[in-house]
Amino acid sequence: MVSLSSLTRSSAKCADLLSCFLDLNDLEVRLFYTVIARSGITLDELADSLGKDRSTVFRNLQKLVSLGIIYKDMFSLDYGGRIARYFPNDISEIRRVVEDRVNNLKKSMDAFLLDFEERINNETLIYGSLGGKPAARKSIL
Repeated sequence: MVSLSSLTRSSAKCADLLSCFLDLNDLEVRLFYTVIARSGITLDELADSLGKDRSTVFRNLQKLVSLGIIYKDMFSLDYGGRIARYFPNDISEIRRVVEDRVNNLKKSMDAFLLDFEERINNETLIYGSLGGKPAARKSIL
């Protein structure tokens, strides 16, 4: 997982942003970019190209689908049956998903900071105790 501080580097990549804000692991990032490069790829083709078990690839694809950055479409085969193919969502939609995550994080952090002093003082009681006795409560700010 990529840290927030690493995203401020000038060398940060979109993969870093996706990893950080969508909580994607390395395999999920590789799957995402493979689906972009080979739009309409099947589960078997993905598993073969990445050298991973089908069930592992399927689980990771499900996460990407649930996030809304790729989608699955079913096609009928000439000889009967159906096959799933995976496609990337529009880049503008992927950007919207990431922007929503960034905005939600900002709102969450703003709410957290509203009572930051009280939180620090309460946590000092927990983490700052010596010898099993709570430390005296006093404001540090």
